[in-house]
Amino acid sequence: MKSKLLLLLFTIGFSSLCTAQDQTTLAKFVIQDARNNGVDVTPVYLDVGGYIVFYENKFSQLYMANVMSKRNTQSYGRLYSVKHEKIPETDTEYEADIFDFRWSYINDYDRKKGTAQVRLVKIFKPAGVAFQCTIIPENLDVIEYKGYMEGSINFEKY
Repeated sequence: MKSKLLLLLFTIGFSSLCTAQDQTTLAKFVIQDARNNGVDVTPVYLDVGGYIVFYENKFSQLYMANVMSKRNTQSYGRLYSVKHEKIPETDTEYEADIFDFRWSYINDYDRKKGTAQVRLVKIFKPAGVAFQCTIIPENLDVIEYKGYMEGSINFEKY
């Protein structure tokens, strides 16, 4: 019995290691404000370590995952039809990148699949990169996140 358990743990660990080596993280966005159909659900996302991550697989296909790290759950899937618009900085607005795309996702916690329309806005501020993300799945819920891009905060400003 003990040897079967060790074999199972080794197999899970090895397959996770193989999977991790087949993808490259491109950007991680830490959620600091979360709303579902206008209802503030920020405490939930702060408690569970919520973030969005973009990564590329070994075939250079782009993926996104909406992760709740302390619950060890995520919704993940491939991006399609990506459109990008760059907004230059002005006297009244920060520079921004706007990405619109389709996200074909699956939830690992309930196996539900779907396709959502997503808009991600990266805002380049002096202290770092802020973000706003709006996700509209096929049931037309409106999920909104705000926060910052990990690794972008310039601590030398403080």
